[in-house]
Amino acid sequence: MEKLQKAIPFAVLILLLLALTACAGNTSGTTPSDSASPAASQASEATPTVEETPAPAEPKDIELTFATNFHIIYLNDGMKIVTDGEGKQFILLHDGQTAPAEYSDLAAITIPLKRTIYTSTTQVGFLRAFEDDTLYDSIVGVRMAAEDWDFDAMKNRMLDGKIVDIGSNTSQTVSYDFEIIQSINPEEIFLSGGGMGLDIDSIKTMLEQMGVPCISDGSSKETDYRGTMEWIKFFATFYDLDQEAKAYFDAAMARIDGVMDKVKDAEQPTVGWAIVSMGSVYVEDAGSKSAKMIRAAGAIYAFDGIGDDTNSVTSISVEELYDRLSTADYMINRGMPKYGPDLKSITDQAPMLADLAIFRDGNVWQITDDFWSTYHTIDQKYIELAAIFHPDLFPDVEFENFILMPQVAE
Repeated sequence: MEKLQKAIPFAVLILLLLALTACAGNTSGTTPSDSASPAASQASEATPTVEETPAPAEPKDIELTFATNFHIIYLNDGMKIVTDGEGKQFILLHDGQTAPAEYSDLAAITIPLKRTIYTSTTQVGFLRAFEDDTLYDSIVGVRMAAEDWDFDAMKNRMLDGKIVDIGSNTSQTVSYDFEIIQSINPEEIFLSGGGMGLDIDSIKTMLEQMGVPCISDGSSKETDYRGTMEWIKFFATFYDLDQEAKAYFDAAMARIDGVMDKVKDAEQPTVGWAIVSMGSVYVEDAGSKSAKMIRAAGAIYAFDGIGDDTNSVTSISVEELYDRLSTADYMINRGMPKYGPDLKSITDQAPMLADLAIFRDGNVWQITDDFWSTYHTIDQKYIELAAIFHPDLFPDVEFENFILMPQVAE
């Protein structure tokens, strides 16, 4: 018995040594958690795994190539900060969203738009880029009569009473009917510049008193037509079409670059851009976007030296217009056919112009009636001008924005 008692501790020692050897040799499937003590395992199971919450994305600015009169900042969850043509900021929210505290003082606009007034055909024109007729369902008012629209999406909605005319817009007058505006209860209104003696500040004051947020369209103030066209991104952001607008604009700029590359080594004709209205002559300044477009299309501008640094029009005498165009190859008439469809409508006001070679030879073109409602096709305008100046380089162009003026309209 005594021998047996002495043998047991020895046997236990042998078993312990074998166990330790086995543990040391079995390392391939061992992990720190496998060898943890029961207390440690229980503590580990009792402590839930904490996932780190990702930090909010930093606000991202829109990338603009030519436009300088608007800005967009992209926030989280599709919210955006928009700066309009007058430097006023708005926060764009979707249904159910609340502006972050740091932007709570900004006027909020719910997007996509649902009940909006557009006051310029150029504004509506930007929407045409997307070929989606449902976009026009967001419009309740415009400043234009139904019969003056050149496409059915707007014309039919006006004839059906879904969109109403909120004021006149002719060659000589611009006005707003505030009773109509109030009756259609818009959620916001896009305002264009003044012009025609219109006091735009008083218009804004009246609309703000009615509780209608005024968004200023500054596309006409851009000094380059490519900058004007880039406003497609501004209007698109109110419909969450930001990416579509960028792709559309980039493709248009590529086409304009192609035109400029094609005409860069061609012989350059001399071209003037002007209008004779009620006996007075107005020429596009040498610093205007029209003059820049003429140069980009491969021509010399006839009115260089007049307003070299301004994007406007300047009144000159009929005699100076004659002198400037006496050696010109082409003239672009800024007047639309509905206000003067032929050369006679010009020479009746300024008879001496009939002696100009470009009038005798029929080299006077004019913009079409829908020129201003197709700002989504400014690239096409560049292409057409290049085709006028260099017909051999662009033989198959179909004209949509410019038309050759006849001596007398039929």
